[in-house]
Amino acid sequence: MEKSDKKTILILDDTKPIRLLLLKRLEKKYNCILSSNPVDAIKFIKDFDDEIALIITDYQMPKLNGQEFLEKIQFKIRNIPVIMLSSSLNEIRIKDLYSLGVRIFIAKPVKINRLIREINLLIAEPESEENKDDDKKS
Repeated sequence: MEKSDKKTILILDDTKPIRLLLLKRLEKKYNCILSSNPVDAIKFIKDFDDEIALIITDYQMPKLNGQEFLEKIQFKIRNIPVIMLSSSLNEIRIKDLYSLGVRIFIAKPVKINRLIREINLLIAEPESEENKDDDKKS
């Protein structure tokens, strides 16, 4: 994968319009890797886990659901935050997912502005001291 100053987000969702919407809204600020299925995403993570800053994943997918996907990659993503998208999750399942690295749950249909706010909170660069000093001078 090509090196860049932008942080990388892995977007895993079996629904193409959601993947493309997220790409369109995030690609200016972040490198986005799109995957339509967990099996391909697992292969990518095994090779590039040190370059991924955030994973956004759907819960309900063919072959593996979001929880099964996270269980298979847990050893590789200990420090990578996860945002889980879902149209329905019960409280017991949510507790299990938190233990697998999920930091935020967002209900579908996704409110894109909320998702972007959450992404920025999870992986935004802290403001440098120089920038803070420049703000004070203005």
